[in-house]
Order: sequence, then C-alpha cells, then structure tokens
Amino acid sequence: MLNKFAKITLTALCWVFLSQNSLAKDLDPLSPTELAKAVSLAAPEQTVQLATRSAAQAPAVAHELELLLVERRPVDKEQPGKRLADVYSYDYRNDETIHSIVDLNTQERLHTERVKNLQLPLTENELARASKLIFNDAEQLNQIQTEYKRITGQTLLKPEQLQVKAFVFTTDTLPEGLNAASQHCGIQRCAQVLLYTHDSVVFEISPIVNLSAGLVTQNISF
Repeated sequence: MLNKFAKITLTALCWVFLSQNSLAKDLDPLSPTELAKAVSLAAPEQTVQLATRSAAQAPAVAHELELLLVERRPVDKEQPGKRLADVYSYDYRNDETIHSIVDLNTQERLHTERVKNLQLPLTENELARASKLIFNDAEQLNQIQTEYKRITGQTLLKPEQLQVKAFVFTTDTLPEGLNAASQHCGIQRCAQVLLYTHDSVVFEISPIVNLSAGLVTQNISF
C-alpha cells in the first residue's frame, strides 16, 4: 500500500497534471471547426461567400465583405474553459472594419462594432485583387514591362513571371509625395505592391492600389 507521503505526492502530481492540461486547453488556438463557427456566429448571412471564395476568384473591384482575421480572444483566468473569438471583416461598401466578439461555448455573438480607419493586414484574396488591377491597367503594365526589360533583358509576357508581395498602405506610411488619388488611403483600403523577378531582384517602382475604388493610384519610386 502507498504510505501517506506517497499518496500526497501522487495527489499533488495529478493536480499539477490536470491543471496543466486545463491551462493548455485554455491556450489552444481555435480549431478549424471553431473558426468556421466563429465566422458563422459573427455574421451568419456572410458565411458562404466568405468561407468558400478562393483567391483566384477575387474580383477586380470588391462589392462585399472580406474576412480579414479570426483569432482566439484571451479570457480571464477566472473563466477556465471559456472560448471566445475575435472576428474581423472589412466592409468595402462603407469602408469600415467590422469587429465581432463571439462566445463559442454559448454560441452567441456578444458584441459587434464598426470602426473607420482601422486597416488590418491584407488577405490572399486582396493580394490577388491588387495584382489583377495592376496587370489590367494598360499604363501600369507598360511601366512594369519596361522595368522588367531593364532588369532582365527579357520580355514580360505574363504575371506568373513575377513575384508579388503587398501590404496595407495608408497616408501616414508615406506622408509626402502622394497624389490626390492616394490621399484617401487609410480611409479607404489600399495596398502597396512590391514586384520582384523570380531571382528576387526588386523593381524600382512600387504601385499603390486603392482596393476600395478598384484602381491603381500611382507608383512610388525607390
């Protein structure tokens, strides 16, 4: 039989193990099922269009909501097992970021707010849309082809010959040198696009794309 000391030690070890398991569970990121449920609870009528649209299907101009981010929301240690989620979407119709807090335990939406001038990182859909706008703009395409020829000595025939990266652009990113069309960036959703050859040589021009308006506003030179 276990002596008294051994029993106390075993009990303590079990308590620590269970506590650590509980803590680990409370810190777990959202599962795929929980992510889908969070989006559904935040805006049920948007679930299908947000969850099923692929980057390749991104339109040149947005007329709907774009799901930006879904993440686990921290809870107080006094609420073990509580699983909350923050859901962020961008409403292109009103240029507002929608933030919802949902409770995955009770399956209810706790809070929703609309915020102006809050620009979260771009999604893959938005990157695809920015690229499409650039290559559909005749003037912009001509400049890109000229730059590609300068760097490589070859002719740019298709977008797949380039690497494309982008990040959210606002006027405070570059306070000087912006034209009137780019002054709306931040109030509206814009992207600054970086173009590279496949051997990672960066272009000396960087297009600014207004995703809300669906147009290329200007080029920034390095």
